[in-house]
Amino acid sequence: MKKIIGIDLGTTTSAVGVYSNEKIEIIPSLQKTNLIDSAVVLDNYNNIIVGREAKNDFVNGIIEIKRRMGTNYIANSRGKEFLPEEVSAEILKYVKEYAEEHLGEKIDEAVITVPANFNAFQKIATIKAAALAGLKVERVINEPTAAALAYGFDKLDNEEKILVYDFGGGTFDVSILEFDMGIMDVVSGDGDNHLGGKDIDETIMMYLGSKHGIVYKGNENREKYNILKNTVEAAKIDLSRRDIAEIIIPEFNLSTTLTREKFEELIKDVVDKTLNFIDNALKKANLNEKDIDVVLPVGGTSNIPYIQKKIEEKFGDKVYYFDNLQEAVALGAAVQGAIKSGEIPSETGIILTDICSHALGISCVGNYHGMSMPGVFSEIIQKHSSLPADGEQIYTTSSDNQTEARIQIYEGKEELVMENIGMGELLVKNIPLSKAGLEKIIVKFEYDLNGILHVIAIVESTGDITEGTFEIRKAKDKIEVGTTKSIASYKSSLYYSDYKTVMDIAEKKLETASEKNCNTIKNILNQMKEALLNDDKNKLNKLDDELTDILFEV
Repeated sequence: MKKIIGIDLGTTTSAVGVYSNEKIEIIPSLQKTNLIDSAVVLDNYNNIIVGREAKNDFVNGIIEIKRRMGTNYIANSRGKEFLPEEVSAEILKYVKEYAEEHLGEKIDEAVITVPANFNAFQKIATIKAAALAGLKVERVINEPTAAALAYGFDKLDNEEKILVYDFGGGTFDVSILEFDMGIMDVVSGDGDNHLGGKDIDETIMMYLGSKHGIVYKGNENREKYNILKNTVEAAKIDLSRRDIAEIIIPEFNLSTTLTREKFEELIKDVVDKTLNFIDNALKKANLNEKDIDVVLPVGGTSNIPYIQKKIEEKFGDKVYYFDNLQEAVALGAAVQGAIKSGEIPSETGIILTDICSHALGISCVGNYHGMSMPGVFSEIIQKHSSLPADGEQIYTTSSDNQTEARIQIYEGKEELVMENIGMGELLVKNIPLSKAGLEKIIVKFEYDLNGILHVIAIVESTGDITEGTFEIRKAKDKIEVGTTKSIASYKSSLYYSDYKTVMDIAEKKLETASEKNCNTIKNILNQMKEALLNDDKNKLNKLDDELTDILFEV
């Protein structure tokens, strides 16, 4: 029976799992490690290198590319340019290579995990990366769901409500699932694709920069930035085992220490955000802490003792720790792969349901803060609806003698469609002539488990039907977005993740800063948002320096 491997394609590390001899296991890399660094570099001989060697090349290494998936960002290594999916493809090629060597057979199918809040373009980019690596994606599943699969794999008789707290290197997700006699139903979730261990690193780097007057940002400081980042990351891991960590960086003439107490003080705001996401997910599911039976912390950042303490304060002895928090997602993906391949018979396997990770709707003329205007997002299928899902809304013509209507389809949560993601459009023709508002158009959405959205538009007075099908989460064969264009907010900028931490801190400072400082911070933040919309890196660096300076004065 042909094996389907499970891959956790992570921001900072990646892993691959497989079902073998009636158990799930992690496949070790060629370097005999269960995790590989999600880093790529071009060496002096134009060979692609993946892993620790690439991460340690502070000048040419490409890291954390997962945060760029679904964008047109261009990465560069020794003068060669790569799209995000091309970088991810190299990581997947390497994973495929060592999986084949370990298993002694050709592998061409995989289940790949993604953050629960990945949008359609990010998922499509992930599938394209797999195709470039010679892998057919049997299914894309959410990372928290995969972790729950790893937990429930040998507990088919259990009836539990499970909360997964997935704090990785670049993303954070919380999901709530109901597990009942082998059926796993995702009921709620929340999270942030730009919140992870990287943000904790950035917080510590800002603290060191302020305290010791070191400058590490800007294109000319790429090597110094990565040296500082690696050192801070090592100190963070160190502080999970001891109460004090040394930070010695000759390149900055820096020799200092960081205590666990100070570290926990610095990361409190980041951790509090994750706890707020838990509360939001519980509220959406109409549950409270007492209703949860098991809590599963996963992801490398969940190893931090302070984070584990906060989770245990909230949920007590309900917290279950995997042997390795960074391997759980890949193990769960391997379970799903074995179910798809038939190695785990359907009658003894887990049946997995899913939810719609983003709301789906259309653009219309609507009310926006008391004003009637075009481009308002009208939701038809709510975020976190159980799949398959359907919904319908009735709209009217917006002008006299209107004979056509463009049904523009969007995925997102913002009130204005310009801040959401466009997925395509349907053109409704032959609307009878009449006054504005008299002709009605019924728009129906049907969204299935494979991420296929079927849209039906019916002109009520004539019964004329216009239909279209859109692949929201999956792409097959030649993977393209087609003519659809993403029109997103500043948060979709190529550079947003580079400045998110300092902007978040600034927003927090607005609560306590003086009126004068508030005005200054707001002004800089607005300029940064405009620069992000224009992808103006030079202006962003300048504003980042200004904002950092004022934050340490507040």
